Amino acid sequence: MAILFWKINLQTEFIYSQSSDFSDTLDSQIDSITQTDPAETILENIQDENEDSPLLEFLQGLSKNPYDLNNVTVSELENIPFINSIIARKIIEYREENVLFRTKRELVKIEGITDLIYEKIKPFLIVRTASKEKILSEKGLTGKQKSFKGMFKDFDLRYRGRFLQDLQTKQGFIDSGKYSGSKSKVYNQLNFKYYTNNYNLSAGVTLEKDPGEDNIADFVSGFAEFQKFKFINKFIAGDYILNFGQGLGMWSSLSFSKNYDVANIKKRDRGVQAYTSVNEVQFFRGAASELIYDKFTFILFYSDNFLDASIDTVLNEVSSFYFDGYHRTISEISRKNSLKEKIGGARLIYNNSGLKIGASGWASEFSKNIKPDDRELFNFSGRKGNMLSFDYDYVFKNLNLFGEVARSQSGSIAYISSLQIDLAKYAEAVFSYRNYPEDFSPVHSFGFGEKNGNTQNERGFYAGLTLKPINNLLVNAYFDQFKFPYRSFFEQTPVNGNDFLLYSEWKAMKNFKVIVKYKNENKEELRTIKDEFNRDVKKVDNRNQLNSRIEFIYEISPKMRVKSRYEYVNVKYDEFGGNGKGYLFFTDFKFLALKNLSVDTRFVIFNTDSYDSRVYEYENDISGLFSNLAMYGKGSRWYVLVKYKPLNYIELSGKYAETYFEGVKSIGTGSDRIDGNINNRLNLSLEITL
Repeated sequence: MAILFWKINLQTEFIYSQSSDFSDTLDSQIDSITQTDPAETILENIQDENEDSPLLEFLQGLSKNPYDLNNVTVSELENIPFINSIIARKIIEYREENVLFRTKRELVKIEGITDLIYEKIKPFLIVRTASKEKILSEKGLTGKQKSFKGMFKDFDLRYRGRFLQDLQTKQGFIDSGKYSGSKSKVYNQLNFKYYTNNYNLSAGVTLEKDPGEDNIADFVSGFAEFQKFKFINKFIAGDYILNFGQGLGMWSSLSFSKNYDVANIKKRDRGVQAYTSVNEVQFFRGAASELIYDKFTFILFYSDNFLDASIDTVLNEVSSFYFDGYHRTISEISRKNSLKEKIGGARLIYNNSGLKIGASGWASEFSKNIKPDDRELFNFSGRKGNMLSFDYDYVFKNLNLFGEVARSQSGSIAYISSLQIDLAKYAEAVFSYRNYPEDFSPVHSFGFGEKNGNTQNERGFYAGLTLKPINNLLVNAYFDQFKFPYRSFFEQTPVNGNDFLLYSEWKAMKNFKVIVKYKNENKEELRTIKDEFNRDVKKVDNRNQLNSRIEFIYEISPKMRVKSRYEYVNVKYDEFGGNGKGYLFFTDFKFLALKNLSVDTRFVIFNTDSYDSRVYEYENDISGLFSNLAMYGKGSRWYVLVKYKPLNYIELSGKYAETYFEGVKSIGTGSDRIDGNINNRLNLSLEITL
């Protein structure tokens, strides 16, 4: 059960930024052209081809509605990538000592914030004058905001529509009666927020249809939220997510276990949040409240939600879960909403002067019995689950100690404990130990680890180091030693492994940056080979994967940027062969053609021996989407992405992408097979923000 729920956790939380009338000026558009997208360095670790990511939506929303440095809180600063808890408190201390920020460039005066770090965080921050209508530039110059509010001055209103379609026809649409719906993927979302001096109101509704589905509203999600009224910080009716502590007791959205920001592995405990994604699982549907009194926060929640599952009609038990959200065929439709989960729980937090202590508990019940899995003996089974957890987070000067202990319904206890240290101005280090027993059997957990969310059957020690020797140089490294001490479905014997990453970013000149990345991972695997009698036998083999990358980013002008990357991968097995290698090269060109028109185009060449030596390639996409494609075989790919703002409150975007595979007669398998060697797609979106 834990492995199954791990697969559905591919979501992150959407967080409303503070109320703001700030809209994109030409300067902010230029920043988006010439700067490296902060989301890319985080999201490129998701090894799925397409994601509708609330984290991406949050970062895009925050860049349009930045936090004001003169009233931002510690918890809001911690929402920003590359700002840890220690630096967040130093920013607040600087503001208190100097009364106010006069320019956001003052951030480089704070210990731990170099020029490179400042470039990454500045899109999400702003400094206002006493007048809410005016903002201060980096140099302290005053400028008036441009916005279209009028009758909507007390409202934030946003409509987003998307249309996506593969232009080649997959086999499922050709076979009679297989997919009865159209080839298009259609998305519509409407969100609004109303501000008063005493409270805020917000609501949203999302409709989506996947390719092959008949109903334009196959998936419907919505919420209504009441905020900031006396001791009621939040009350949500409808769909929501919960993120507590370090993810062991409760975490219902994607968290990135390991990426190049190596010293910043702490999960952001954001409590209750409205759900706005279209991933059709791992959210709650019911009601949740977050109450604050003095130094205490109390969260109470209840959910009654459906899941897709196959039911053994003889025993009336759940035999398997399905988390892809597809309802295209008769069998897929029969699985829709066939299982219900009821869950209720509470959380209490004490927060005072750098010390945060939380305790959480919940109990759930399924409408049908979950059948035991013979392949995963300790996975969740039965009808009832529960969890108790205790988490802590303490910041003292340059030290941050955080962790969590949790007990599942099996009686097993899992824990993680971490220590982060800021070493003067030039370095940060983090050390973390995790122990998730094989019988922990969680349902709604997503802890830090090698398995990226499967909080079970794993022990490991992680050490990360960030060096900032000079303003224009950043060097990151981590080493993670892990073990899966009990057999699983994929590995039917205990296995070990380790993972090493070295990442360097150097701004050689004002307009030229060089990025180098080296990653080496060793992991034991159980492989099926032929013995001397030509029989299939299973043997443990060590798999070593080496990825090396060099990237150049050159800003030709403030409105034009070129980026090139070369990545090499080499996969070796110690004992039984099957080695492979490959490479990927791309160059992209991004420019601001007109004041309100940006163009992003890329050409990719790839050549790998097999899928085992694939290389992932992150791409920008239409508003609210990203692509992270696995490139394998031999071929090329190109795309062009255009974003146009005819008015300050309207954005139109479109992307055409085409992939060519050399020497193949078809692409994909089964119902997803495409005849021919070209796969292309058109994505279109309209966004209106008032």
